Amino acid sequence: MPFIYRLVAIFIAGLLILGMFVYADYTHKQMSVHNRRVLNAYARLWSLAATRSVGAEELNIIFEEIIQKSDFPMILTTAEGVPVLWRNINISPGDTTEKAGKRLKSLLHKMDETQQPVPILVGNSNRILGYIHFGNTKFVKWLRIVPFLEVIAMAFIIALYYIGYSRLKSYEEQNIWLGMAKETAHQLGTPISGLMGWLELLRDDLSEMHKTGALNNRKRDPREILDKMSEDIDILNNIVVRFGQVGSVPELKPTELNELLQNVVNYISERIPRLGEQIEIIEKYDPVPPVMANRLLLSWAVENLIKNSMEAISKEGGRITVATRKDIEGSRVQIIVTDSGRGISTRDARKIFKPGYTTKKRGWGLGLSLAKRIVEEYHFGKLNLLESEPHDKTTFVISFPLINEE
Repeated sequence: MPFIYRLVAIFIAGLLILGMFVYADYTHKQMSVHNRRVLNAYARLWSLAATRSVGAEELNIIFEEIIQKSDFPMILTTAEGVPVLWRNINISPGDTTEKAGKRLKSLLHKMDETQQPVPILVGNSNRILGYIHFGNTKFVKWLRIVPFLEVIAMAFIIALYYIGYSRLKSYEEQNIWLGMAKETAHQLGTPISGLMGWLELLRDDLSEMHKTGALNNRKRDPREILDKMSEDIDILNNIVVRFGQVGSVPELKPTELNELLQNVVNYISERIPRLGEQIEIIEKYDPVPPVMANRLLLSWAVENLIKNSMEAISKEGGRITVATRKDIEGSRVQIIVTDSGRGISTRDARKIFKPGYTTKKRGWGLGLSLAKRIVEEYHFGKLNLLESEPHDKTTFVISFPLINEE
């Protein structure tokens, strides 16, 4: 339905614009007809004056009292085209300079291109006494411009509406994000707290069993499993904290990127065998200075990029490279994540950071958009898709300003 409404709005706007042009053209033609009628009457007066042998002084009175009261530009010439009198043009009456003569000839040429001059005949004969050349009034000239001004104004209003609508839609999406994040943090917090309590109870029971020797014959100490479970619960708790920080202003501290990335890669690498994937993660870290970052949120953004790369790699396996470096100018620190997955098409490359966009059958389509939000809105950096070649490599780059540039 919204698409139909847009088509109807465009159609109505087109009709209005067409109506403006038609009305302006009609008014222009009517004004031209009116001016010609007035000048025909003036020409008739000149003809009668000439028939009755009226002198030059009387002719000047006719011109000054009748013709000069018109508001459109006109020039009276002899039969040979020599200007004699003129009105409503920016040339002083009686100006006989060469410059004025050239300008009068130029104006005559322009007037005759749009309006045919009115001849002044001697009585009822065909002998021409002179011509009255005329042009459009300022009102008519402005009238021809009005439709264009209205089109510009309408385009400006439509642009404002589009920008306002886009921003409103963006605000709505952000509010949905914030609501989902806060609700997720709230919902996960209670069961995680419960799991942590149950783990402590199990750890106490196992300690008692260990004291009595009940665990001596087991191949694996159950307490090691509890330690791993405790690590995962801590990670879940960090996720809750991350969601809780979405929408608020995070605290940024000087952070060693290489150490942060090593922790993220180690966490993911330990879980790759459980996921049944043949994926190799290669780390290439250059010495880089610290950046201002929030460890929890930035780790989340990098995890999303690596997990996105893992999902792009086929079941046969592949590799992911995580690297750090300075850019060519040395003014920014970069994190580069490259994978050998299926790649991203040119059509999809423009939409991958939009909330809700996904090519998977299941998923919210929030991973990359969330990573971009964390990097750009919270860390004042940039997250971009650098390149993507099908079944060869796809590279994402995160860049941060140096601390001394903050």
